[in-house]
Amino acid sequence: MSELEKKELVQTKKGKILESLLIERTFKEDGVLIRKWEGERNTKDYISEINKGDIHFIGVLDSNLVKQGYGYMSLPNSEKYFGIYTDDLRDKHGLYQYPDKIEGDKIEREFFFGVFNAGKVDNRGVYLWITEDKNVPMFNDFEAADFSCFIGDLNDKHFINGIYMTKKGEQYYVYNGEFNEQNEKDSEGAFYYNSEKDELMYGKVEKNKFINAYLSVFDDDGNIKNGIFVNFDENGKITDYKQKEEMPDKTSIFDRMFDFRNIILDKDYFGEIFETFKNTMNFISNDVNLESFDSQEKFPKLINVSFNFNKITIKEDVDKVLAKYE
Repeated sequence: MSELEKKELVQTKKGKILESLLIERTFKEDGVLIRKWEGERNTKDYISEINKGDIHFIGVLDSNLVKQGYGYMSLPNSEKYFGIYTDDLRDKHGLYQYPDKIEGDKIEREFFFGVFNAGKVDNRGVYLWITEDKNVPMFNDFEAADFSCFIGDLNDKHFINGIYMTKKGEQYYVYNGEFNEQNEKDSEGAFYYNSEKDELMYGKVEKNKFINAYLSVFDDDGNIKNGIFVNFDENGKITDYKQKEEMPDKTSIFDRMFDFRNIILDKDYFGEIFETFKNTMNFISNDVNLESFDSQEKFPKLINVSFNFNKITIKEDVDKVLAKYE
């Protein structure tokens, strides 16, 4: 069949659907249900549920049967999207799950929750990469899960400025700074916290390696036990250093580091991220259906859930604390 014949066939089917909607206000055939949308008043849009093999879509269509507004799409390779569409493309904000990767008894999942523009990740949001036992439900056990996440400003999949967090077992690591075109940590003034050593560095990073940094180690009361300034060689080994006491003019830098550590330990941000994604995915699995889309009472709840990424506040909290040093 030529491309022209395919286009004519699509137009013929579209005409048949629109005619059915005009006369009967409902179209139902071969796994496709489309009817007048009751989720919002005073609209000419339609609500649709489509089941074609392993492809499932629930959402709003405009008068030309194009995805416009809120929708949910599930594909056979574990891809999912819940959020806003504009002209058939992911747009404005939503949650997207990338295809899963299975290795042995582990499953690796990747998500983006945030802002989209014309089908691409855009502006700001949260990336999450999580590894769990493939035989347990998704987001089953925070303690057993290892995950990393990025929260901040981005352009498509290019990180610009933000916080990169990693949880491995009981240890966690937090980076705050800028990134280069290859998504490598690259910043004139970056923070890096290591919970295993209760150690914090603040300094210059190039291609994931510190060039020089102020380094603080904390005591059991959360006070700076030892503070130094160090230079590193290309292998990450210390070449020389100065003690904090030799740098009385750098007191504000150590104050900044003290405040940074306090703010990232003030809340369980790793738990907050885990629970936000867990609750959102559970809601999508249990509550996103044709009835909820088509209900004036339940539809606003769908809208609220699509903004859940705003509940992850570590970036805003850190920026607010550090702003006094600018």
